[in-house]
Amino acid sequence: MLERLPTRVRKAAHNATVERVTAILEGYAEKAVFRGFSAHAVRGGKATYRMIWHHERPFELLLDVPKKTLRFPSLLPGVPARSTMYQELKAFLKARQSDQTPEHRRVNPAKARLSMANQRGAVSLTVTVKDGDFDYAARNIIHIVHEIFLAFLVDGPYFEYMVEQLGLDPDRY
Repeated sequence: MLERLPTRVRKAAHNATVERVTAILEGYAEKAVFRGFSAHAVRGGKATYRMIWHHERPFELLLDVPKKTLRFPSLLPGVPARSTMYQELKAFLKARQSDQTPEHRRVNPAKARLSMANQRGAVSLTVTVKDGDFDYAARNIIHIVHEIFLAFLVDGPYFEYMVEQLGLDPDRY
């Protein structure tokens, strides 16, 4: 579809998508969902966003319009690929795409696909846009990350992980 358009039209469409996603993320920063927000290196339909978020940690979000992805490349550090935690996180994400999850908390598989990878213990999270709706994908990846930190980690047996890997102050929690 977009690949068949003339280059200048495709670039304009990519830039418009980057602007929309940037505006959505800026809106979250304005609402204090995260802070220290900045957008970097907008080129060829790609942008890098940095923010301070959960546990006062820096996060990086990569937008790649040509690949139709938004990705947190190092969302959770220190999670071995064969660990119970990693398996439970995969199940948690799978559940967020199922009909068993309420619609307002679910990622609609017709619109976007969630995937995870583990490289040397660093878990990355990617949402792949299936229908061109980057606005939907941007909002959903933020909501899913929020649920990982406020539901999955907190409700699970991961207190030690949060202290050791995320720098959680055990006296404040």
